[in-house]
Amino acid sequence: MKKRYYLVQIGVTYSSPCFLPYSVGCIAAYLKNDPEITKNYEIPDILVMREPIEEILKRFVDPDFVAFSCFIWNYEYNKKLAQALKARYPRVKIIFAGHNVGRDGEILDSFSYVDFLMHNEGEESSAAFLKAMHDNTPLEDVPNLSFRKNGRIVRTPDYCPQDLKDYPSPYLSGVFDNILKEFPQIEFHATLETNRGCPYTCAYCEWCFTKKIRCFPMEKIQSEIEWIAKHHIRYCYCADANFGILERDVSIAKYVVEQKEKYGYPQVFKPCYAKESDDRVFEAGYLLNKNNADKGVTLAYQTLHAQTLENIGRKNLTLDRFSSLYRRYTDAGIPTYTELILGLPGETLESFKDGICSLLESGQDNSMTVYECQVYPNARMADKAYRKQFGIRTSVVPLFGIHYNPNFNGVKEYLEIVTQTASMSKSEWVEAFMFSVVLQTFHHLGLLRFFALYLHREQAVSYVQFYSMLYAYIYSHKKGFLFSLFRDLYARKEDTQTADWTYQRDIFGETGWYFEEGAFLELVFHQEQFWQEIEPFLRTFQIEESLFRALLVFQKSVIRTLRTQDVRIESDWNFYNFFIHPNDVPLKQVRSVLKIHTDKCAQTWADYAREFVWFGKRYSATLLLNPRERIEYEETDG
Repeated sequence: MKKRYYLVQIGVTYSSPCFLPYSVGCIAAYLKNDPEITKNYEIPDILVMREPIEEILKRFVDPDFVAFSCFIWNYEYNKKLAQALKARYPRVKIIFAGHNVGRDGEILDSFSYVDFLMHNEGEESSAAFLKAMHDNTPLEDVPNLSFRKNGRIVRTPDYCPQDLKDYPSPYLSGVFDNILKEFPQIEFHATLETNRGCPYTCAYCEWCFTKKIRCFPMEKIQSEIEWIAKHHIRYCYCADANFGILERDVSIAKYVVEQKEKYGYPQVFKPCYAKESDDRVFEAGYLLNKNNADKGVTLAYQTLHAQTLENIGRKNLTLDRFSSLYRRYTDAGIPTYTELILGLPGETLESFKDGICSLLESGQDNSMTVYECQVYPNARMADKAYRKQFGIRTSVVPLFGIHYNPNFNGVKEYLEIVTQTASMSKSEWVEAFMFSVVLQTFHHLGLLRFFALYLHREQAVSYVQFYSMLYAYIYSHKKGFLFSLFRDLYARKEDTQTADWTYQRDIFGETGWYFEEGAFLELVFHQEQFWQEIEPFLRTFQIEESLFRALLVFQKSVIRTLRTQDVRIESDWNFYNFFIHPNDVPLKQVRSVLKIHTDKCAQTWADYAREFVWFGKRYSATLLLNPRERIEYEETDG
């Protein structure tokens, strides 16, 4: 009789959207392609939906093995389900695998209901494991495995395959077909790998198991993209660590565009672009963005502090190189965004503020995201000696849902976040984060961007000076809507016990928002009150009155609001040319007319938030001057 080998990859929510279980799908496709495995084992459909524990237990029928793919969004659920399975089926063998499974075997010490740990990539080692269990051969010969033996934990040698050409596809082999049929009400997203491996060794990352990049065949990749398009999968996440690092990646981008033109899908193809942005990244990003298949190209930094870069083993672009790249993408109409990580060892409050503002100095006005530094079990940052060296202290905080409505079905998930280092206290960490929220709310989302740009160019007010003064104004004012809003956000960030770090209000939809997005939405919603409260701050810079009034009109007019359609701005100044040509066009008094024609118009605040803050943030859709609007501008002497 065949033994049953169940594969489990639970998502974060029992609702739309939900990712197809790609990781275990690859393993299922590999195992089902092996005649010896299929002769001796039955492999039921993958379990993916986050049902209540008692309900999902009904899906198991006399399981012999249950293998769990463990990530930060399903680890606690997996533990509860595994424990319940062991109680109901005492002879079942439980295997934990995935990125949340550390190399040290500590899980086996902590949880008696887990029998085996699988490390690294799982296709070949899973097959070897099942064959060894059937043939009763030594498990020590199975790579990437940890297990108990004679009162101790045995860890077998690491192995990562160098040749991926014969790996079957979970899409093309039908592994996901029954999932799509069973849950027709769910919008499923797809994951695509074109290669595995990463040449970089950043201390905070454990994305890949090898430094060598190993490629899947182009024929397989194209067939998978076509499958995704034919099945009307709207969103495809490209899980390559450095898309654009290989010459063939441009051809992959072209094929995505071809399939979108042919079938209308995928509507979004989201890669993680290579750290070293060059001509290939530019060409791939240009192809995807000009066809609206992506929202922008990442110019990744993580930090700009030299000592911190050395501490984490990270090589960065120079700021001069960043400026030239930013201009190249901007001239081509391709939005860019920059990612930073807060909490890296060596960073100080002042170096963080200086770093984030130096990006503005170099031209990054469009979009920026600041992430909390998470600690992953297999990253160098998780090493005890590394933590001790840099005084790293962490907080375990509840997983928070950004841009989705989490439904944990009774099992809360958690993240481990760096909240203090030897160079940054916890209170400084909170202040640094809230400084970034203020900067993103008012600059990148646009509420005061043009005042900051004007003062920078005409009065030599640095960005760190402007936003530090704005930060102080908000928190020292001690009254009004602006202060109350940001005081609440500050208090929530201080709380690392409950960690309610999403902003949610029903009028903006059920989804959760980053703090800067929530703050922006509230200030646009209460725009009359906001402008009344912020004008005294703007007047402290003593801008000449007629110029001040004209600039205030321009700043207000280019913020997209509810039901915005066509906008006409008449002025006695050349603001439009001045702001879109940094350092090239001087400010001058001249009669000008700016006409903006919009193709999208939101009728509800929920639609506004979704279309222009969530979907449009990367290309500054909150501002009417973004590259996707139709703009007419003229200057006259009269």
